[in-house]
Amino acid sequence: MSFPSRIDTHTGTTRCIGSAVCRTWCTGIAWGCQDFLPYSVVTGVLGVLPGHPHPDTSGPIASVLSAIPIPMTASGSPAPFRLLAQCPPGLEPTLTRELEALGVPLPEQTSVVGGVTWDGGWAHLLRANLHLRVASRVLVEVGSFRARALGELVRKGRQAVDWERIFAVAEGDGGRVVFRVSASRSRLYHEGAIEERLREAGDLPEPPGTLPEASRALPVAGPSAAAAGVEGDEGPSGRRTQVEAKGPTAASPVLVVVRVHRDKVTVRLDTSGAHLHQRGYRRHVGAAPMRETLAAALLLQGPLEPNGEWSRPSVVDPFCGSGTIPIEAALLARRIPPAMASPGFTPRDFACLHWPDLPHEVWEAEVAEARARIRPLDRRQFTVYGSDRDARAVEAARANAERAGVLDDVELATAPLSRAPHPDQPGWVVTNPPFGTRLGGRKSLRPLYAALGRSVQPGGTMAGWQLLYLSADPVLDQATGLPLHMRMATRHGGLAVRAMAGPDPSSSP
Repeated sequence: MSFPSRIDTHTGTTRCIGSAVCRTWCTGIAWGCQDFLPYSVVTGVLGVLPGHPHPDTSGPIASVLSAIPIPMTASGSPAPFRLLAQCPPGLEPTLTRELEALGVPLPEQTSVVGGVTWDGGWAHLLRANLHLRVASRVLVEVGSFRARALGELVRKGRQAVDWERIFAVAEGDGGRVVFRVSASRSRLYHEGAIEERLREAGDLPEPPGTLPEASRALPVAGPSAAAAGVEGDEGPSGRRTQVEAKGPTAASPVLVVVRVHRDKVTVRLDTSGAHLHQRGYRRHVGAAPMRETLAAALLLQGPLEPNGEWSRPSVVDPFCGSGTIPIEAALLARRIPPAMASPGFTPRDFACLHWPDLPHEVWEAEVAEARARIRPLDRRQFTVYGSDRDARAVEAARANAERAGVLDDVELATAPLSRAPHPDQPGWVVTNPPFGTRLGGRKSLRPLYAALGRSVQPGGTMAGWQLLYLSADPVLDQATGLPLHMRMATRHGGLAVRAMAGPDPSSSP
C-alpha cells in the first residue's frame, strides 16, 4: 500500500492524503484513523479529491465528495493546517471570543478541553501567535489515527504522521526533537513507551541520556491538564521555573505534542516556541506572580473586549504587585498584540518563523496590519491605575511597564488599599488579592477581604465601582460581604481559582 507522498504543493505545506481525507472530508471511511487505502483506490474509486483535481473525474462518488464543504482560507484556497490554540482548562470560552475577534467564525471552531481547534492557513497561524492573549501555545496537527497496541502505533504512525514536516522543521536545530506525551482512557497508557514507538515510526534518534535544558524547562502539566494535553501552570509556590524569554533560540528543540485519548492518537507540532505567556516585558516578579495569560483572561470577563473596547472608563488594581494586570489592561486598550509588547512594537520570535515554508510576505503583512491597529490611549476616556503597599513591587511594575511600552498609559503608586488612587467616575476594580493558601492563613486575610468588599459598597472609597477579582477560597469570598457572581473558573499555581464579580452582577456591564 502506498499514498502519494504529499498533496498540498500549492501551499508549500506537506500532508499525507490519509490524514487529510480523514480529518476534512471522510464521514464513513476511517482513513488515517483505522484503515489505509492505496492510492489506486483513492483515485479510482473517488475519482477526485476536493481542491486537488485529478485527470480521472469519473469516480462513482466524486459528485458526493464535491458537495462536502472544505475548510478554506480567506483567499479561497483549501486551509492547509488543522490548528489548536491551547489554554488552561476553563478559559476555552474566552479563547473562543478572541478567535472570533481575529476572524475565525464560531461555526469553524471546535472547543475541546484545554483549547480550541479550527482549520486555517498561514495567516491564521501567525495571527493567532501574534494576538491571542489567553492561549499558551498554537499547535499544528501533523497526524491523527487510532491505535490500541504498540505495534499498531508504530505501523500507523509511519503512515499517518507527516514526518517530512517534522524533519524539515528540525533540520535547522540539528534534528533535535522533544516529545511531550499525555495519555488518558486508552489501552496505550505508558507515555515513555508511546514516545519510544513514535520515534521508531519516524526514524527519529532516541534523545541523549537526559533531555536538553530547553525541554526540561518546559512546564509539566497537572493530572487534569495532562489528560487534555494542555500546558501546566506555575508550581504551588507560584514561582517561575524558567526565565522570561522572547522566543526560540538556535538551541531550542522542536516540540512535538502527542495526546492519546480514548485510543485516538493525535500528533501536533508546536508553532510558538516559548510559551505565549512570555510576553518579554516581565523581568521582575513578586512572590506569587500571576501569569500574563491569566491576567488577560480576567480582564476579558467584563472590563474589556478582545477588540480593546472597554465597558467602564477605568481599571484599578489595588494589589498590583509587579504590574501584570495594569500592563495587560493597557496593552488590551491600546490594541497592542501581546507578542509585540515593547516600546518599538517589535514582535517576539516564534518557532514557525524558522520553518522552511514560511511565507515571509504573509508574516510581514500580519505584522504591518497589527502595527496599524495600535492606537494611543486617550486618558480622558479610559485610565489604568495600579497600586501596592510594597514600594519595591511598584518599582518592578514601573520597570515592567516601561519594557512593555505602556509606562505612560498606567498610573502607578505606592499605597495601601484604603488610599488606592482612582478617578472619580466609577469603573472596574480588577485585582488578584493574596490567597490564604499561598501567602498567609485564611484568618489573617479575612480583614483584608472585608476591606476590599467595603471599598466598593456605599460609603466606601470606590462606591459604585464593579469588583472583579481572582479567588481561591469561598470563605474569603464571604468575608467581602458582597453578592458575588462567578465569571470564570480555571487553575492558577496548582490551585482551583474563580473570577468573582460584584456587588451587583445583574447590572454589571
